[in-house]
Amino acid sequence: MKREVPLRAAGRPDRRDCWDTMILYLHGFRSSPDSFKARLMAQALADRGLSADWRCPQLPASPAAAMDLALSLARAHLEADAASGDGRDGSAGGGDAAARLTVIGSSLGGFYATWLAERLGCRAVLLNPVVHAARDLGTQVGSHRTFHGDEPFEFLPGHVDELARAEADLRALSRPERYFLLAATGDEVLDWREMRARFAGSRQRIIEGSDHGISDFERWLPEVLDFALAAPAPGRPAEAGESQVGAGEGRAGCRVVTGSWDDLGAEAGRIRLEVFVQEQQVPLEEELDPKDAECLHAIVYDAAGQAVGTGRLLPDSHIGRMAVRRSWRGAGVGSLLLTALMDAARRRGDAGVVLAAQMQARPFYARHGFVEEGETFMDAGIEHRLMRLRF
Repeated sequence: MKREVPLRAAGRPDRRDCWDTMILYLHGFRSSPDSFKARLMAQALADRGLSADWRCPQLPASPAAAMDLALSLARAHLEADAASGDGRDGSAGGGDAAARLTVIGSSLGGFYATWLAERLGCRAVLLNPVVHAARDLGTQVGSHRTFHGDEPFEFLPGHVDELARAEADLRALSRPERYFLLAATGDEVLDWREMRARFAGSRQRIIEGSDHGISDFERWLPEVLDFALAAPAPGRPAEAGESQVGAGEGRAGCRVVTGSWDDLGAEAGRIRLEVFVQEQQVPLEEELDPKDAECLHAIVYDAAGQAVGTGRLLPDSHIGRMAVRRSWRGAGVGSLLLTALMDAARRRGDAGVVLAAQMQARPFYARHGFVEEGETFMDAGIEHRLMRLRF
């Protein structure tokens, strides 16, 4: 079987902009490097003189083998980049090589791309990605033929088990800002709302209509390339993609993680129960609401891995449910939470953020640039004031 899609000569020598980025494209179930999205991507890169930076392997039916193949291609690029001593980022040995790798995955390839990005710390673009791989592919056990080439293959029960094991390794996204989701509401195979929730806090383009294959992909290709080929911000990212509390901001070793309610809800819920229900006597039925499933959630962990604070960002730019355990108040945890949620709102293109501040917390939010609006109002028996920050 063909391993990589050939590239048509661009008619001019390869050139590089200021930053070399390898693009690794992972196709979907029953697809191949001959898919129209892969061919559009390949041609776009060839037109830019970046043929040498493109990889699009034919993935085997076995998910474990497919992920191993993708990982080996990515590692070969990273090792070559590190050995080159290129120094484009001002450091010897090529600096943070993972910042020069973007994985683009379509459908099942989107699941593989997420797995790879979390493993290597690189960027990923997800095109109508599979979120619950074992569940969604469990219905596909049996004999199939590829869409391009009509080659036969078997998808076995053991392959579903491989997906389940890989899925168990994927919990909260370590750095949602590394991801760009392109999801179509007209996807006839997968639920776009699951994609939106899984990649909460990431850059997102929700396409009204379209279909699973994103037949209008050419329209969105420039935006995909802008993300995939963008030079990373200067400076080394935090370990494992987590923000750290710096000197003077809080206790050493704290880190913030963002993710969906499925990933973080158990710990976030415990903190909120302790702070709002037990301390502030908010009725339990008012504290819990169905909006949690739609939100990006943030949790701060101490050096021992204990959750000490939480907050959430709603799709309508509201920040809420900010709660810090009593023993950690005044230690910078609230600032770390608020900054993470504001950064997530900026990355997804929000014009600003708004929140309902308890009266005693207004000075804290004012220090972060929030401005009070309107009159005092009651929420769960507690006085609040609306506060807004425009980006």
